[in-house]
Amino acid sequence: MTSSPPSISTLTAIRAAHHPEATPQYDRVVFEFSGPLPLFRIEHTPQLIEDGTGRPVQVAGRAILMVQMSPARAHDDAGQATAPRRMAVSLPNVRELASGGDFEASLTYGIGLDHRAELRILTLASPNRLVIDLLQA
Repeated sequence: MTSSPPSISTLTAIRAAHHPEATPQYDRVVFEFSGPLPLFRIEHTPQLIEDGTGRPVQVAGRAILMVQMSPARAHDDAGQATAPRRMAVSLPNVRELASGGDFEASLTYGIGLDHRAELRILTLASPNRLVIDLLQA
C-alpha cells in the first residue's frame, strides 16, 4: 500500500482586531488557509528564531507568542508571497506579527505582545482558519 504526501496548506490572509464588546475584551489574530488546516504549535518564546538560518528575528513587544504551522506555506508555486511577512498592529496587546520562516512546509510567525495573556485557541472552517484570542485581564 502506498500513501500520498500530506496536502500543504497555503496561508492566504492574516488579520488582527480588538474586541471591546466582549467580556472579557480580547485581541484576536486569525491565520486563514486554502487547503486543510495544518497542525499547529503555539507557545511563548523569549526570542523568535528564523527557520533554516537560526538567526534571531526582531519582533516589537515585550513578549513573543510563536505560532508554528505544518505542513503549510505562505507562498504559491511561483514563489510569490500569499500573506504578509511582517504586519504592524496597534491593538491593546498585539503589537506586530513577523514571519520566522516559510521553510520545507513549516511556517512560523511571531506575535509581538505588550504582555503575556491568557489564550483561547479556535479552529474554524469554510475557509479554514486558526484563531488566537488574547484575553484581557
